[in-house]
Amino acid sequence: MPNVLALQLHSLRDEIAGDPEAIIRRVPSLGFDGVETAGTYGWSADHWRGVLAETKLQVVGAHIGLEQLESEWKTQTEFQRAIGNRRLIVSSLPKDFQTIEGYSEAARRLGSLGRRAKSEGLALFYHNHAYEFSPVADGRCGMDILLAETDPSALGVEVDTYWVERGGANSRDFILRNAGRIGMIHAKEFCRDGRDVPVGQGDVDWRTIIPLARNRGWPIVVEYEADNALAAVAASSRYLLGI
Repeated sequence: MPNVLALQLHSLRDEIAGDPEAIIRRVPSLGFDGVETAGTYGWSADHWRGVLAETKLQVVGAHIGLEQLESEWKTQTEFQRAIGNRRLIVSSLPKDFQTIEGYSEAARRLGSLGRRAKSEGLALFYHNHAYEFSPVADGRCGMDILLAETDPSALGVEVDTYWVERGGANSRDFILRNAGRIGMIHAKEFCRDGRDVPVGQGDVDWRTIIPLARNRGWPIVVEYEADNALAAVAASSRYLLGI
């Protein structure tokens, strides 16, 4: 599924709250050919398939909590297969995992899920926030532990550029250094002055990141978490399609 430009539907959570189906039908007109889900809106897989067929959108991934994925594996994976998605993304870790011991435990559990996913023809990814880049021991941060203690063939990374930068690292350098572990990009702009802006209007080095992502066939997923989201995600897609 190379060169897909997708929208994380959480970006439009306020708009979707009123009428999910109407908003999702608008996504192609905003410049996207894929979506990444964060919930199902209570729809059946058949309902999803109908909306996806009508809009010609692809589901490039689904954000699912670690504990939910562990406890509902069969239900979750059957649903994702039914809507044409094979990428499962653990969206974050609980706060009590954010210690050296906690990251090791998370790595063990993610590794187990990743091996299971791989054996069933699926792929597991971890989506970062900022806290994984805070030092926890011996100069290592949580991301160091997660990468060192998991099998690259069983767990990939969905890099969220905003949160890498917010965590004090450089997203371009992190992506270049760990390209072998990465399989998706959350394209979220970061401004050093704290503003929330569309992609291309801040400080992330997209002109290095986006060609690399396209060359490697990583889905690029736009996310925006501030006001005026419809206009912002449309501006983001225009910028990214222009690179």
